[in-house]
Amino acid sequence: MDQQAKILQGRLIQIRHVATKQYLKGTIHLVIEKTMFKKKELDQYYLGTTPKEDDFYTYFILQKYQPTENDLRLGDVVAIQNYGQQQFVNLNAQKKSEVTQQCYAYLDEEKHYFVIRPEKDIFLNNQNAIDNSIDKKYVRITSIDNGYSLHSHLRTYKTESVSQYNEVTGYKNCDENDLWELLPVHENLTKGFQPQAQTLEPIQINYGSTIIIRNFWTGWTLHSHKTCYKSTKAQEISLYSYPRDENDFWIIQKLNQEDKADRALRKNHEIWIQHNITKRFLSCANVLSYSQSGYQACGLEGKPMTGLLLQEFENSPLRMNQPFVIKHLTKDLYLSQSKFQTESKIGSQQEAVFVEQFNGLCLWIIELQK
Repeated sequence: MDQQAKILQGRLIQIRHVATKQYLKGTIHLVIEKTMFKKKELDQYYLGTTPKEDDFYTYFILQKYQPTENDLRLGDVVAIQNYGQQQFVNLNAQKKSEVTQQCYAYLDEEKHYFVIRPEKDIFLNNQNAIDNSIDKKYVRITSIDNGYSLHSHLRTYKTESVSQYNEVTGYKNCDENDLWELLPVHENLTKGFQPQAQTLEPIQINYGSTIIIRNFWTGWTLHSHKTCYKSTKAQEISLYSYPRDENDFWIIQKLNQEDKADRALRKNHEIWIQHNITKRFLSCANVLSYSQSGYQACGLEGKPMTGLLLQEFENSPLRMNQPFVIKHLTKDLYLSQSKFQTESKIGSQQEAVFVEQFNGLCLWIIELQK
């Protein structure tokens, strides 16, 4: 595939709904909020879908949250900007959509971040390799803020000004109406468009680095704080949605440092992961988590006797935005994100657990290196 046909951040794309074959569109119509006694225009625009392919308002630009290359891949976190309106796709789980009473979708000036998720898993060769390329694949576009996926169907809006468009919403239970195709737009169709692609270089992760680790599947970050579990009295470790904060930072250390000149981290290196604020070390308790969905991930005051194993899918130095696995060295357990709220019930945070069964929620990405 030539460079123009690739899906790149900062370039124009169209987002086509798989089930209806219609294109996501930012409309020119302000959202009308209806109450029992009056109507009110909001500073937000309707999102719809249309069968018209050559529509200026069906062009979008994906902007990576932390770009290290211009290629877009499964697992990337992006903001989605409409080219016609220059506003961003948003999902608000606190409001209901006009027709189906699902999660409210709209265009707004504020950026809202989504993780590009695969239709199925991405594993190859009995889980020894992955394919995270995005070309010619169906994807789900899932908010890292609330977990709802961009969704559409054959029901049109009731509001007269947008009644020709199918409703776009957010939906949490995956079905075929959550699937989309990302299609490149040939830039000779858009005179005057200036690509936003940057000159970027891969960033290698070295031991001793202060980093943010996020889940490949959900976009949530590995997180900790001074709160302790009631059950084990160890420090609670969780997953946090957005925005990022100081409790998301960790220090990655290598157990064996024979060659001090080589600070790279590679496949099968033994590591410790230390919380930057509290200085506690990521470890696996011998008890199940509050939800019983895995073994409790906890923070210990001293360095654990046993480290964690860094498992990559390439035998090369670990880089930002490159999927990897964290495995307990002796227990044959994988660090994963639970689907359940933490024991402390702080906000919407979810459990970090160690699980026996390897799955997509066991994939991690280093998003930022200080």
